[in-house]
Amino acid sequence: MSPLAKVRVSYGLTVLLVAAVAGWMSGTVALETVGGAWGAGCASGLMLGLLIYSCGRMLLRILKQWRLTVKGLRLFHSCLHRGWTERLQEEYRAWHTEILVVRDKGVVGLTIGLFRPRIILSTGTLAQCSAEEVKGILLHELHHCRKRDNLKLFLLTLLAESFFYLPVIKPVLAYVHTWQELFADSFAIRQMGTSLHVGAVLLKLAGGAGTPEYGAALQFAGTALDYRMLQVISPEEEVQVPLKLQRPFLVTCCFLLLLMVGGSS
Repeated sequence: MSPLAKVRVSYGLTVLLVAAVAGWMSGTVALETVGGAWGAGCASGLMLGLLIYSCGRMLLRILKQWRLTVKGLRLFHSCLHRGWTERLQEEYRAWHTEILVVRDKGVVGLTIGLFRPRIILSTGTLAQCSAEEVKGILLHELHHCRKRDNLKLFLLTLLAESFFYLPVIKPVLAYVHTWQELFADSFAIRQMGTSLHVGAVLLKLAGGAGTPEYGAALQFAGTALDYRMLQVISPEEEVQVPLKLQRPFLVTCCFLLLLMVGGSS
């Protein structure tokens, strides 16, 4: 199975698992309430509490994400470098993706926004990287924009935080995040015909080149740097990223089994 297929299957099965568990818990609570047997099973109260917590956590996380996105966009627009922004917008008009250049001495390359993703670049990046290296960063972020990686990762993060009692979600989240970065690097390498420029940027960032002044997320070097360097060194070879599910899966199964036994007692 290809890495892309593995990512899609693991993502889809995780979402289905959460939906099935939430549906089963909701159905159990509803049946006991309607049937007048509320409290007959010690697990029913726990199920209701977990469902209320999960729903509340999801709502709070969505509101927090919205607030952070609005705050981030305001911050970036307040320090916008209009000259560079207009220049890059014109140069990459065919991409149909908004590119914003902000005044920051650090190296910043990221994608912001869930439904309307934008690429954020800093003047520090333009100063410290060559034109080809900058293009490599932009291509990497373009892949994130086109694939709506921010939205996909946010949804999985939302499930991991809200359904903390299903620990099997966390390793899938880390696995998907790692492959998102690898896919974006691979896209940039294919478009440029060489891994030299992407590798040069990763080496600079691994060496601590430029820290963002505004605390912006440095998405280009955000995760799995070792795996990404392996891909750059040998782009023709498939990187092996382990999906460590055994222990979290067993813990999840034990928890669900306890709920089932408690609900039937």
